[in-house]
Amino acid sequence: AVVSTQSTGAQGQQVTVKYTLMLATGKIVDDNVELTFQLGDGEAIDALDLSANLAKVGEIYEVTSQSRFAYGTLGRPPTIGPSCAVLMVVEVLQSEETPSVSDMTEKERIRIGDRKRRIGNYHFARFDYERASKNYRGACNFLDPPSYKLSDSSVSDELRDLQAKTWCNLAFSELKQEKSEPGIVAANRALEIDPFSTKALYRKGKLYEQKGELEEAEKALKMAVKVDPESQGCKAYLAELTKKIANQKKKQQRMYKKMFNLEE
Repeated sequence: AVVSTQSTGAQGQQVTVKYTLMLATGKIVDDNVELTFQLGDGEAIDALDLSANLAKVGEIYEVTSQSRFAYGTLGRPPTIGPSCAVLMVVEVLQSEETPSVSDMTEKERIRIGDRKRRIGNYHFARFDYERASKNYRGACNFLDPPSYKLSDSSVSDELRDLQAKTWCNLAFSELKQEKSEPGIVAANRALEIDPFSTKALYRKGKLYEQKGELEEAEKALKMAVKVDPESQGCKAYLAELTKKIANQKKKQQRMYKKMFNLEE
């Protein structure tokens, strides 16, 4: 339990902690790990996020957590099994306001945005697509905020690359959750930044197919093949879509003939 309930943190603040994580058996999994994360934004496991919000800077506390506030039914292979409870000893080293995006330098935006993107990649790799999407969206808030929030709208090559990667990853994560509409929005933004991204075009095609709009999917794949004629994956998927569209049209024709008693 947290020793003191006097809160010094608030959602959105940047908190730096040092923690040791153990299993219920006492086996140490992480020892004296330093971690910086934004409170309430899905960057840390819930047990750490919620408890750090209640602790004071300089405080050392213990928190015991059921699996649903830690690593859930997936666990964290190979060290933490599915549905495992954990014990954490945490020291809060620092807590500070997260600067407004408009007050940040590009370097600061990249530091926070890329951290969130990498956390999103971690969750994607463990099939936690909901948390992956949350972190990708959080990353985009720093990497690609609306232009009216920025005093300088110029973009370095490094930032542009991270913007395109993160939106493209978000599109894939939404695809995995069968959220075609927000996925298409993410893919389109990735393509606004990098119109020649075959990865974004491919994922856009998959999202449109998931939505049931095969012609739109075919358009995306035709563009992908135009950008990279050597891509075997894009060419194979385009051929698959073209075949599905032809079969769909044949089924429609048969249905119409049956409806109106027309001769074959």
